[in-house]
Amino acid sequence: MKRNLLIKSLFITLALFTAGCENPFRQNDEVQLDSTELEMFSIDLVNDLNLSDKSARNLRSALGRHGRGGERDREPGFLWKLAAELQQTLTEEEKNNIYARLEEVKEKGKDRGKDADKGRGEGADKGRGKKDGGALRVIYSVLADDQKPQFDAIMKEFRTGMDAIFSSIKAGEMTREEAKAEIESMEEAMKAAIDALLTDDQKAQLEQMRADRKAELKAYMEAVRQAKIEALGLTDDQIAAIEAAKAETKAAMEALKAQVESEDLTKEEAREAAKAIFEANKTAMDAIFTTTQIEIIKIHKYLEMRWRHNKERGGKDGKRGGRGG
Repeated sequence: MKRNLLIKSLFITLALFTAGCENPFRQNDEVQLDSTELEMFSIDLVNDLNLSDKSARNLRSALGRHGRGGERDREPGFLWKLAAELQQTLTEEEKNNIYARLEEVKEKGKDRGKDADKGRGEGADKGRGKKDGGALRVIYSVLADDQKPQFDAIMKEFRTGMDAIFSSIKAGEMTREEAKAEIESMEEAMKAAIDALLTDDQKAQLEQMRADRKAELKAYMEAVRQAKIEALGLTDDQIAAIEAAKAETKAAMEALKAQVESEDLTKEEAREAAKAIFEANKTAMDAIFTTTQIEIIKIHKYLEMRWRHNKERGGKDGKRGGRGG
């Protein structure tokens, strides 16, 4: 009799679990992500937004489906797809947390903008150096062993020259305009030296690598664009209106650049004019999108911001992640 009661009790318990009651042995039905990168991203979002258990599970489920594991096979535009799902599953309070974070970043950006001119020349040149570093690593990859010492010597001479220029700027011995001209001259000399070092076959190989990379990037960006269109549910009329607004902004900025080059406007006047152009573009865009689409766009902006934050933090350990999209 006791045995029959025990068996009956077990069946009732299993039935309750099957019906959806909380199972204390399943750790809140947590979705297991197959990437440390996505795991850290999930933890960051949960903590930053103070997500509920339900919202956290929805987030991890979406990351598992759209993140697709590692960097190399990540689904292009997965942040757009994630944003569209979160717009549906997050509570209003959690969405408001996102909007508040965006406002905080906007205000911090205004504060940084007040000091934007300080160190502008040196910072810009160092930023350009980081960008060029990728191209130089590609060149190094095609060199023969006996060419590498010559390449290293070329780069050492260039870095020594750059250090001397920055020291002269700090000492007040050289203006930023003079430094810019000197840097451009050094870059041309460096490129000429590298060009003389490379064989015709190596140059052809590099050209093919650039073409392949350009095609890959173009395909990736188109995939991201399609993911954005799908996530927002854009109509053909909206897409046309967006393209028209972008074209108008581009034409206005090009006209502004021409005015600066012809000295009809100072750089300070141009910066103020550019702010007005971008504000007009934002107003035009807001008129195109629906309330739901604007929410998705804001959520995507936040996700992209947090994604970059995680990449920079990961970079300190020598690891960097994918493009996100």
